[in-house]
Amino acid sequence: VGPGFRLLTEGGPSAARRLAAAVPGVHVVKAFNLCHEGVWRMTPPIFDGQRLTVPICGDDEAALALARKLVRDMGCEPVAGGGLDRAGLLEATAALFIGLWVAEQADVRAIVPPLAYATGPRAESA
Repeated sequence: VGPGFRLLTEGGPSAARRLAAAVPGVHVVKAFNLCHEGVWRMTPPIFDGQRLTVPICGDDEAALALARKLVRDMGCEPVAGGGLDRAGLLEATAALFIGLWVAEQADVRAIVPPLAYATGPRAESA
């Protein structure tokens, strides 16, 4: 992908899994890695009238509930990304998107169709 943007944990466990392994007993949640730090300073981060959605991965329900509250307190919408075993996918998505933004100046929102079209064209548009 773009210059300088690669997944540092390629071929191994995600950064979230590494942290969890390094500090036994800690509850790790993966979130907030798809945007530049400046986006998190926006109050709230709204783009084209839509609140930013933040994927969250984790295994501990109490830690996930706290992360969801933090996301909502920032004016964003949390979305369940699965367990910590899926954190590597979130990290890889960030590496891909950042590379496309920087190297290609691509608007990655245009890569994925709106939810209404996730399973293909709607009957009225076919």
